[in-house]
Amino acid sequence: MRTSLGIDSVARSVYIAMVDRPGAKVSELAEHLEETEEAVQRGLERLSALLLVVPADSASGWRPVDPEVGLAAMLARQQDELARHRLQVEGSRLEVTRLLSERGRRGCASVPDVEWLAGADAVWRHITSLAEECAIEWLSVGPAERLDAAVLDAGRPVDEVLRRRGTPARSIVLESVRNDPGATERLRRTEECGGAVRTLPSLPVWMILSDRRHVVVPVVGGRSVVGAMACGVESVTEAFATLFARLWKEALPLAEARPRTRGNLSLQEQHVLRLWAQGLTDAAAARRMDVSLRTVRRLSEKLTDRFGAQSRFQLGALALASGGIRAEDVA
Repeated sequence: MRTSLGIDSVARSVYIAMVDRPGAKVSELAEHLEETEEAVQRGLERLSALLLVVPADSASGWRPVDPEVGLAAMLARQQDELARHRLQVEGSRLEVTRLLSERGRRGCASVPDVEWLAGADAVWRHITSLAEECAIEWLSVGPAERLDAAVLDAGRPVDEVLRRRGTPARSIVLESVRNDPGATERLRRTEECGGAVRTLPSLPVWMILSDRRHVVVPVVGGRSVVGAMACGVESVTEAFATLFARLWKEALPLAEARPRTRGNLSLQEQHVLRLWAQGLTDAAAARRMDVSLRTVRRLSEKLTDRFGAQSRFQLGALALASGGIRAEDVA
């Protein structure tokens, strides 16, 4: 199986074996890995394409590039791909900005399918109205723990409408909800009524998507909703639907136990490494994980010392090489 960085399991094993056994012959690598020589040769060709091995006078005809250099280059290529994806998302944001600008030029004239909602009451009235009309699927992303009582009270009518109509609902919430018994119990009741809930260590955005045709993006202050953007522009709703699908694939079902840590790293340490590998700043990582900036910086110092890294980029490469994070974690 090929990872998001383009290296399959055989090629990965060949690369690690070459690093551990410099100068080994193809036959020796094949015997060590319990693979055929043909499979090892294909792995070498794949590694060559990824610039992880270069021609040499060794028995195999190749020598491995230093792991820090080679893996850092792979991370750089992946970050280029992520940058292109972010440009696509930014294009949707620019579309919203253009529409809102057009609205401003028209004065009181409305722009079709885009609306700014001011105040929590207006937001929840709009969300409840969407729930009444939702016929296919209700998708939501946002925290479920430590919410203000006002938010919980305002959200109950929406939950009741969805249960009454039998609307399929899927929710992605913060991993930290598992530490809040009350919130966890509410979510389990949602699942008992036919909903599905998954968790992630961090959330890039809060949103509600109705029938993949209408999206509401709340504006929050602390854990309170103070306003929202409501949009029915197709290019924007498609972008949010794509984002939800990607997050859902990565998220862990609420009913499943937390996975074991890799490389003696905590889940929090693994996740902050992934966010750094994806190019996020400390401040952005703190917002995603719903923790303080001080917590992220403390993690940075701890991980840098543990891996002996000289830079954040080197830290990501070393964590990838050691198995602390996987190649697909930075996709």
